[in-house]
Amino acid sequence: MTSLFVMQNGGIALTIPTMLLWLLLSVVSAIGNAGVPMGCFFLTLSLMTGIGAPVAIMGIILPVYTIIDMIETAENVWSDSCVAAMTDHDIKK
Repeated sequence: MTSLFVMQNGGIALTIPTMLLWLLLSVVSAIGNAGVPMGCFFLTLSLMTGIGAPVAIMGIILPVYTIIDMIETAENVWSDSCVAAMTDHDIKK
């Protein structure tokens, strides 16, 4: 969503194939990015630089994204601990 927001506000045309390509790129990129604090912001920044999008708009998102990243990190840790607890419960049986 961040990439699409930056591209739309930067004047880059958003077609359905462009949106689907960014969806695929974000899913593949997120696989290796889960444990890095603020990793999605920097990953988005590098991807946007690669296509020549105006990355100065990312400065608008940074104050809000910090809070969103904290919530996402807490959710990730909680879900990992739930899976670990369920696995431990299953192994004890």
